[in-house]
Amino acid sequence: MTEQSDRFPGWDWDDPDGLATRLDAFSAQVATCDTLEAHPGGLPHDHADFRELGLTGIEFAAFRTAHPQGLGTDLAALCTSPGGGPQATAEPGTLYRVDGDRWFTRLDVSEPLPFADASVDWVYAEHLIEHVTMPVAVGWLREARRVLRPGGVLRLTTPDLARYLVGYATGDGFLAKHRRRLTTLGFGPPMPARPAFLVNQIFRHYGHQWIYDLDELRHVLTLAGFAPERIRPCAYRQGARADVADLDTAFRTDETIYVEADR
Repeated sequence: MTEQSDRFPGWDWDDPDGLATRLDAFSAQVATCDTLEAHPGGLPHDHADFRELGLTGIEFAAFRTAHPQGLGTDLAALCTSPGGGPQATAEPGTLYRVDGDRWFTRLDVSEPLPFADASVDWVYAEHLIEHVTMPVAVGWLREARRVLRPGGVLRLTTPDLARYLVGYATGDGFLAKHRRRLTTLGFGPPMPARPAFLVNQIFRHYGHQWIYDLDELRHVLTLAGFAPERIRPCAYRQGARADVADLDTAFRTDETIYVEADR
């Protein structure tokens, strides 16, 4: 306990609002790169512009997308690491080349996307939708559908409310496994083992605004204009496009629901 207190002074898991500033500081630490070069041609606008840059889709909430043909976006600013010369910071409305091999721009999902209709073949967002209110989520999904080309695919991942509640109700070991997984990430001392806490943290920590199950995802996707019959649950790294499904990260599989919707 003394070692944990020394590493994380003043940390209180029972005060999620107080921990919000720590999360912001942690995010700023990971929002760094070696080089950040503004592209003189500006943001891509339509499908031809995306293709000219070698881009086929957009990954939201990604400072550095793992997709070689993806445009990474995030609300927060990406910055070059201190100590490597003059520090550069990504500004909204500008397209950047990150470390010479990926594209990035700052976007606010509560605002209309600055791209033409039918611009991209895929849109991906891992654990983003739970961070915004439902009206913002619906507006963003509507925009995502607008910029998708006919036959394009949207892939969403998010914490699965049903998994948490089943784990709480049955004591099947999920909550204990989830607690151990979060502890290995090193963001704070070990979480309390109380089942009620471990359910509450998915609602109250990390800036979460709304937690989904499959039916709730179907609801917001339908409100955004996706046809119900074109919405489907998927498994980890399985989907209509292998290159997009491969963006799923392994350490979140215990809690995640995967859903795709076709344009």
